[in-house]
Amino acid sequence: MSSMRRQAIFEVNSMTIVRYTGLRLHKVMRIDTAIARLTLKNGYITIKGKGGKVREVPINEPAQEQLEKFLSLTNPGNKLFVPNGKQTHITKTELENFIRRHRKCVQSPDSECPVTFYGLRHTAASVWYSQLLSQGKSEYEARLQVSKWLGHERDDVTRIYLSGSLDV
Repeated sequence: MSSMRRQAIFEVNSMTIVRYTGLRLHKVMRIDTAIARLTLKNGYITIKGKGGKVREVPINEPAQEQLEKFLSLTNPGNKLFVPNGKQTHITKTELENFIRRHRKCVQSPDSECPVTFYGLRHTAASVWYSQLLSQGKSEYEARLQVSKWLGHERDDVTRIYLSGSLDV
């Protein structure tokens, strides 16, 4: 497989992880084989965020499939979404450039908002919120849970993430 094709696979799969876990891109870049194994075993990924605060973010089937696939392709101890021999910050920059170059391919034709990694995080939050509401949670309970998964635990910040989903 060409290095360019492999790079594109890393980029698309990183986008999938961000979209379904709501993690910031730099957190996705840190996922190594040990973290992936533990995540697949537990059904959630443990994230250490700002101020050393630890949170557990659930993974669903699309995220699980990506972790399983890349775990099988990655040597023990290595990062899943950073190619061997490449520095993480360079890979992160390349991923951001990739989405800039290809956003028209993945963006809904009727959307005026450009696709970004941050936008994928917003999408995860909106989907979680809708799922929690459909499970019978109140709007406040759903926002509180989403805020915990995002790592903010502030209703005002969560409302910003859910601005397209809320009647505020």
